Amino acid sequence: MTTLVRLLVLGVATVLPPLPAAEKSAAAPDPATLPAPGRVVVPRRAGPVTIDGELNEAVWAGAARLTPFHRNDGAGPEREPTVLRIWYDDTALYLAWTCTDADVQATLTARDANLWDEEVVEFFVAPRELRRYYELQWNPVGGIFDAIVSNDLDARGLSRQISVDRTFTAAGMRSALRPARGAGAPDAADRTWQVEIRIPFSDLGESAPRPGDVWRGNFYRYNRTRGQKEELVSWSPTRLRSFHQPSRFGFLEFGP
Repeated sequence: MTTLVRLLVLGVATVLPPLPAAEKSAAAPDPATLPAPGRVVVPRRAGPVTIDGELNEAVWAGAARLTPFHRNDGAGPEREPTVLRIWYDDTALYLAWTCTDADVQATLTARDANLWDEEVVEFFVAPRELRRYYELQWNPVGGIFDAIVSNDLDARGLSRQISVDRTFTAAGMRSALRPARGAGAPDAADRTWQVEIRIPFSDLGESAPRPGDVWRGNFYRYNRTRGQKEELVSWSPTRLRSFHQPSRFGFLEFGP
């Protein structure tokens, strides 16, 4: 989540009042002038996989690989590399994040804590309409955030206000981190962290997509380094003031 949205999650489902019209028009460029969102074909794979954070099964070699990420405001490339791998099978979507990180900053492990106050990776996915999507997050010490977001969009597709329902739990989702870390005890010698994830389609209220189906989604990372400004990066930069701009989500096309 971005600074604008941090106020939203103090309660179970909180709504931020709309911005004044003058502020919105000054802050948001015309979406029609922005580059097209990203697009990826998500490969269908089959084979055994253990969610242990290692990515050593053969199926991962055939995953789509999204890198590099860029600053979400469009101002340039990220400081440290981020790689997102993605594939699917008959029952689930599989993700793996590999983050180079010289200064790991994370302590939060409680479910649905405000993980974006430290370092975190995030997946926003809209299987159907853009006004309602899932927000899933993982941090370097095993923290998980899952919620359903309802987003009020204007005629141009820009967000006016959102509400976040943190009562939602992706009950079947599994994730594993490497290297395994205890809360508040990142190893200074580690310069990468990796999280492997299985998200059952049933957790998203969907059956398995058919080849050619297209969902909308985006991948984000909060990266912090002492002495430098926090960096908000994404696979498909929204180039707007918030990650919560679903009209700027990329296209996830399910392959054969």
